[in-house]
Amino acid sequence: MENVPEPKRKMNYKRCYINALINHPYIILLFIGVFSSICLIIPFIVKNVNIPNFQDPQLGFSTRNTIISNRLTTWQNLQNDVRPSGSLTKNPKEFLISKHLINVTMPSYDPIIKRKGMRRKDSKNGTRYRHQNYVEDVKNETTVYGKVITNEKKLKERPGDLNKWQALQNMSDYNGGSKKITYEKYFCGDPDENYVHLVISSTKKENLFTYKYLKSLCKLELFLMSFKSVSGICISNSQIEGQCCKPWSLPNYIAALFDRHTCLTITESDVNETRTLLAKCSMYFYENKLSMGGLRSRDSKVPLECIKHNAVFNILNYLTSTTFSHPQDFLNETVQDLDETVLFLPVATSLASLPLYFEVESLNDEFENLSIVAMNFGIKSILFDEYLLRDSWLMGLGALFVFICVWIYTTSIFLTAMTIISILFVVIVTYFIYEVVYEISFFPFMNVLTVVICIGIGADNIFILCKFWHINKLDQSHNNNLKKIISKTMRHAFKSMFVTTLTTAVAFWGSIVSTVTAISCFSLFSGTAIIILFLLTVTWAPACLVIWEQTCLSKWSCPFSSARSQIYFYQPGCSFLKKSQKWLNSTLLGRKDLVLKAILHLRYFWIVFFTSLTLASAYVAFVNPGLTLPDTLDFQLFRSYHPFEKYDFLYKNKFWFQRKKYELNEYKMPLRFVWGVHPVDNGDHLNPVNLGTLVFDPTFDMVDQAAQLWLNEFCTNIQYQPFSSSSLGLSLTSCFIHTFSNSMNRRCFDEFSKKDKKPCCNASPFPFEKSVFNTCIIEEMAETFNGPVEFTYPKTAGAMFSKEDEPKIKAVVVEFESDITFSLSYKEMHEFYVRVNDWTKSQLETAPLSMRNGFFISDLNFYDLQKELIRGTKISIVVSMVLASIVLILSTLNPLLTFLAIVTITFSIITTIGCLVLLGWTLNITESVAISTAIGLTVDFSLHYCINYRLCPTEFTKNRIDASKYALSCLMGPSFMAALTTAGAGFFMMFSLVLPYFQIGLFLVLVMTISWSYATFFLGSLLISVGPVQNACQYSYTMFFHRINKSRRQENETVVSTSSTAELDSEIFLRRNTPMSLKKRSSFTEPYVQYTPNQGLSDQSPSSNVTIIMGEGKPLV
Repeated sequence: MENVPEPKRKMNYKRCYINALINHPYIILLFIGVFSSICLIIPFIVKNVNIPNFQDPQLGFSTRNTIISNRLTTWQNLQNDVRPSGSLTKNPKEFLISKHLINVTMPSYDPIIKRKGMRRKDSKNGTRYRHQNYVEDVKNETTVYGKVITNEKKLKERPGDLNKWQALQNMSDYNGGSKKITYEKYFCGDPDENYVHLVISSTKKENLFTYKYLKSLCKLELFLMSFKSVSGICISNSQIEGQCCKPWSLPNYIAALFDRHTCLTITESDVNETRTLLAKCSMYFYENKLSMGGLRSRDSKVPLECIKHNAVFNILNYLTSTTFSHPQDFLNETVQDLDETVLFLPVATSLASLPLYFEVESLNDEFENLSIVAMNFGIKSILFDEYLLRDSWLMGLGALFVFICVWIYTTSIFLTAMTIISILFVVIVTYFIYEVVYEISFFPFMNVLTVVICIGIGADNIFILCKFWHINKLDQSHNNNLKKIISKTMRHAFKSMFVTTLTTAVAFWGSIVSTVTAISCFSLFSGTAIIILFLLTVTWAPACLVIWEQTCLSKWSCPFSSARSQIYFYQPGCSFLKKSQKWLNSTLLGRKDLVLKAILHLRYFWIVFFTSLTLASAYVAFVNPGLTLPDTLDFQLFRSYHPFEKYDFLYKNKFWFQRKKYELNEYKMPLRFVWGVHPVDNGDHLNPVNLGTLVFDPTFDMVDQAAQLWLNEFCTNIQYQPFSSSSLGLSLTSCFIHTFSNSMNRRCFDEFSKKDKKPCCNASPFPFEKSVFNTCIIEEMAETFNGPVEFTYPKTAGAMFSKEDEPKIKAVVVEFESDITFSLSYKEMHEFYVRVNDWTKSQLETAPLSMRNGFFISDLNFYDLQKELIRGTKISIVVSMVLASIVLILSTLNPLLTFLAIVTITFSIITTIGCLVLLGWTLNITESVAISTAIGLTVDFSLHYCINYRLCPTEFTKNRIDASKYALSCLMGPSFMAALTTAGAGFFMMFSLVLPYFQIGLFLVLVMTISWSYATFFLGSLLISVGPVQNACQYSYTMFFHRINKSRRQENETVVSTSSTAELDSEIFLRRNTPMSLKKRSSFTEPYVQYTPNQGLSDQSPSSNVTIIMGEGKPLV
């Protein structure tokens, strides 16, 4: 007997699938439930996976496996290996000495912290100390959080330092003959950005430097200091528990200047005189003659009143905005109105300040016409982790909205509950695969956004499935045969759901080509979630439908159709749902007919309208203003109105202490050139913490004389390049070969030490012999790094030695300063990188073999991120579109339908991007993911319409209008409900304070609205206008396999012309040894035998009496 043919095996698979759904639905549900429970337990018990935390939300927002990132990773690994715990050292002599001392038993002594670059000095009484850097073991001493304790005992043992300290105190306590009030009675030192500070402004936009507002500000600070959480975390200069230092505020400084006990006792005269003092002394502030310590130089002729309590400097630098006093105003000795002021609280910016933040957050927006408009607690990332969990209740609201929509549409509480449970299972199983199967240890916060997407699109397939189920139930030809109903339902729904799921998944997976770690992880996680969602849709959901149909659970549901009107008992719920569904059906039916008429009669208008809208969106997205790159180093985590974000993006640069800190024109881009290691990133690219290890260059040999000559010439050439800074200063480490060769020019006999330094002297000519080089370089590095700190900058440059008994140079870094200032502009940094990198390549071409593998690197992290966001987003879009096109053509097998769908999807994406640009989005991490995700979310509706156009009944294929109306009327309702649930889930996320939650919510609302409108109106109009008619441009797999297997059939079958069906039966089926009924087919692909009178048997030959049609057959019966 012959083997079972391939079509038979396919038939068995489908039959087993249908039989399993009908006969064993409980086993399917039980298996999926148990499997999901196991997936939930295994990661946390077996793999010891920790619950993800997002206290460093920017972790993973960096590039990997790019040319620049590989160099940056190698550079980071090189710096890590130079640390004491690493495998390299810059001072091999110190390493050898320490290695020797480890084996020697040393006497115990008080621990002393050595300050690098400072030599020991012996005082007259024999006490050793190191420039105020010491740690001593003190018995019976307790550490109190936030206490500032001055060690006056030690100061008394060092008279020189004590005299300096007293002089500073006397200078600060000067009061023109008035009663002295020490500075510490008012403040514990000077304000600092590491203290909690709040930005205060007037609700009426009035001048704050008035007596009325300063009194209100004093009351506000006293109110803030009265909070319960303050006493336990504030700093203090006394041993009294709970007594905090005074806040650094404008009223307190006025009180200190005029010897007032508290800021509540200041007078209006004090305020006016302080304003006059600031106007008078502001010139010294802008001439840089004032500093935090008082005077910047001793010979400065600054009035003593301008340095009293350091008030003028601190007020102008920390407490008042830059608009209060301009450099041009000091000539007139005037100041402007004060718009904003800063209040520094004596609380460190740390996790301990989190309770204080919640207390401040709960305050009213207004306090005696004052408002806290911004604040900095230093806990932005920590609060982000807190808010991610806190705002998760909005996901619950989205799930509830989806629940209600599914309930109203299906009228079954059982199906609705099972749909929500399946979404939960999707998240659980996806996390299991991500952690256990993929073994990815890094979980970025962006993966949480996948939950929002799953909630949004989780019910989409349920609407499609229930729609076809409902249609087939109403088909009287099935005679309520459950097997026929589910067979035909899955035949239509399976293909539509599979294609849309696959295209959505590949669109998500398309972003895996991104070199940004967080984007790659999100792409992998979300794509996997979509596949798991589909698998549950074709197993869990049909099994639930069967149970709902077969058992008494249907009694707890409202009638799904008129055919089931007799089966419901839960009257209260059903009464509401019946009315809701009746309203929904009447609304959708009425609107559906109206929409169909609008599409039919206004099809040319819709084509022109949506095409024009796309062209306008393309101009906005790509021309003006265009999708721009981020222009700030600060990553926004919360909505723009959050006080933390307002401080970072609106108010921070309005104060001199922050503006000076972030003054970018003072930072010059470093020029770093590295030899000895390959720029290779062999770490885990999906884990930003795993940077791999160094890969040393075996061809590198710094001892080679040719390498010495070339490096010496290289260092000389770079100093004459236009991009190199001319103000290099004196540095011993910028180019170690210069320092080394110059030091070797010394005399061989040292008159002072009476030592002969041969061969490390001018007796050895440059380039040095290998033996001389290896001997002298160790002593040279010891002398260099034991010298003054000022001359050993930059610390990152120099030669790196192996930690061996005979140290060898393993890597060399040459570093100079460029004349290019750091910029957030992509164009400027791109020009700098290309310019220096091209010059470096040209220089390396002339290098000896041992020096040719060097590379250039600088602080280009942000530039590389910008570069990869541009490149990666474009590649992700192209890859996703190509993959979606392949899936489309394979599913429809109609080039014309595929073309129309791709045009619709492309237009939808362009319009979405244009809207996002108008909303102020820039191409950052979240935005890049959203744009790539848009492809996956916009493809669904277009695909559903095209596939149903393709599967329309035979009588409709002759007229494109009828075929289009069939496709639209069949799926307009389910697609609208799918868009509604997805947009609804996104809508609730728009109420979150967390910016990524808000952005993904806004994106879902926008993309659903646009994609559904384009698919329904634009694609519907295209199908009515130019859709394929009578299977035009239509191909089939049957035709393909028929041609392949034609020769096999001719060999295995004897084609006999006959005039009777009896001869046909005996000749064909007996030869095949597979007797079967001619009227009953048992597979979707079983050849359909059609008899025609007076024709011979052939393969669809018009001259035959039988035509064997190799097309798709009818469903199982």
